[in-house]
Amino acid sequence: MTNTGQSTLMLTKPQADCLVSLRNRKGLLSRIAIEAKLDIYATGTALSKLAELGLAEQNGAKAWLATARGETCAFETPSDRPRKMRAPGPTAQRLLDLLDRPMHGRELARKLGITHQGVWSHLLRLHAQGRVAFGDPDNPSWLVRRADDESPILSYDEERVLSLLPPVRATDAGRLRVASGLPRPEVERILENLIAQGFVDAFEGLRGAQVFRIAAAGLEHTQYVQSERCAPPPRLPVQSDRVRKVLQAISDAGALRIRDVKNLLKIQQPSLNALMQYLKRKQLVTKGEPYLAPYALTERGRATLAEMTLRQAA
Repeated sequence: MTNTGQSTLMLTKPQADCLVSLRNRKGLLSRIAIEAKLDIYATGTALSKLAELGLAEQNGAKAWLATARGETCAFETPSDRPRKMRAPGPTAQRLLDLLDRPMHGRELARKLGITHQGVWSHLLRLHAQGRVAFGDPDNPSWLVRRADDESPILSYDEERVLSLLPPVRATDAGRLRVASGLPRPEVERILENLIAQGFVDAFEGLRGAQVFRIAAAGLEHTQYVQSERCAPPPRLPVQSDRVRKVLQAISDAGALRIRDVKNLLKIQQPSLNALMQYLKRKQLVTKGEPYLAPYALTERGRATLAEMTLRQAA
């Protein structure tokens, strides 16, 4: 540290840790407590003393920051004897016992039967003791795990995208962008990461573009929480109920000539001829070489019919 001619200050270790945190960045009380590895009470006491010494202050948004003097002053801390770690209280121990996996703060509050604020206070004290770690230091109660738990943790945005994937159906990056509110490049980057970790499967959709479906490992991930508004499936290559009935008739029979489809569904010949050519261009039906050979569904046609049937039933 640079000595600017001022006398060297003697600060306690909590005061010094808080001042170092403030020199790195301004922050709210909880963020400083996390960086300084202190509980809320000790952090508040240390910051109050730093403010009294003219080394720290709060701005209009209640964030703490170092003053000009706090940024440059020289300080020392006495050599304190290591403090004995206290055993967790009954509620804090129950919290630790619940953490057999990474968990969200709201889930802990529900299982403990206490307020979100109460969980937050216990978590900061346990973090100061080195017993828990946070998935996001800026939002400590979002996701918590025991300090010795090495389970892989998804980021907040990765968790959001994973939870927006429908549990059965597939969707595309565009619909995930709308549902998540994230930029398209960020959604695509997250999908790549989730695919690499085996949480999401990617394959060609019915319209030829890439679509995504949550994998079994993704459904079992502790951070997967199915959203109430999952990203919808992409548009089908065909939409009308008449097309569905034609595809269904061909599927039921295995293969049908145009005249058979006309007789079954009572569709006029010119209209049906145009419709079958349209379905051929969409690669939903195919037929052999003879002029009167029957039409059969392609693999894409069968997949499209299955998806149309699911959506009609939903």
